[in-house]
Amino acid sequence: MPPTTTPDPAAVFAIATSLWQECLKHAATTRSLNLSDAYSGIDELMREVMRIATLFETWSCLHVDFDQLAEPWPYYLQDHFGEECLSILLPERLTDFNDHDCSRVAARLRLTFQ
Repeated sequence: MPPTTTPDPAAVFAIATSLWQECLKHAATTRSLNLSDAYSGIDELMREVMRIATLFETWSCLHVDFDQLAEPWPYYLQDHFGEECLSILLPERLTDFNDHDCSRVAARLRLTFQ
């Protein structure tokens, strides 16, 4: 199947939800982490989470072999993306996330590439 160039809004939502929940989990267990201070407000954190979600889904449309997935793409992302993303990047450093990080997270998610 040829790569698609149309990001799936459900996947973007799943990525954002997963990353958001994982960031909040880290903030709840790390006293020194204040996400509001790190992003000059929680609304800026929301923007970063959405930027990452859109970037990763757009990157995935060009590189991931979706035919090799064993479960629906949005469900897989919701269950795993946030944890794998924060395994390579601190929650207060989301502004650093870029295309290279997309491939790093994809590898941690054990995705098959086209």
